[in-house]
Amino acid sequence: MICTKIIVMNKSYVLLLAFTAFLVLASCALMAPQTEGQAENGVVVSETVSADTTLATVPPKPTIRLTQAELEKYAYEIGLDPRQALTEDQKIQIDKRRKLRLLERALDSHKERQQYSKVLPWLKSDDEKLDYLSIPSIEGRQAWINKNKIWARQKELKNYVEVMESQDIAVGMPLDYVRKSWGEPTHIEVSGNPIYKNERWKYLKQVSTPQGYRQEQRLVYFEGGRVVGWETE
Repeated sequence: MICTKIIVMNKSYVLLLAFTAFLVLASCALMAPQTEGQAENGVVVSETVSADTTLATVPPKPTIRLTQAELEKYAYEIGLDPRQALTEDQKIQIDKRRKLRLLERALDSHKERQQYSKVLPWLKSDDEKLDYLSIPSIEGRQAWINKNKIWARQKELKNYVEVMESQDIAVGMPLDYVRKSWGEPTHIEVSGNPIYKNERWKYLKQVSTPQGYRQEQRLVYFEGGRVVGWETE
């Protein structure tokens, strides 16, 4: 009778140990970290990070979308040929010019246009013009002019004095200096609003040649009141 009780007790002790071991193993399995190839909610996951992961998180450059008419118009304005393959950076330049023209047309008061016309010859790039025009008030634009010392750029005119005195012209030369160098043009063509000083001047000159005098036509192109190029016909 005593032996039977001991056997029964031993069986109970063995079952208790087995159950305890099962609980320990189950707890370890739950706490173990996921490793490569293990399933998480039915999806195989991996802790291996490929070399391309960082690159994939960098957003791509936005694609500039322009109509064909806009592309041609503004590409020619900045000296690009839209018939050739354009790079993404060139398309960005074209889009900046489009935005600039929209902001210029949005100047709805005479005072705003006069202020812009006055400062325009001293702005060196489309980026500067966009910065200026993006400011919503005349007072804010004047503060921008003062902060960037725009009027101090007038000192650069002395670089053109020698060119002007030799009756020649140069890229960047203001309208008035061209007048002083070559005189009053025969004809002036204005593109868009005259206040923005985008113009083409035509000169007719009598030029001496071995065969006698012949008439020569010179065309000078201005953007924002500054020379951007010229040609002789």
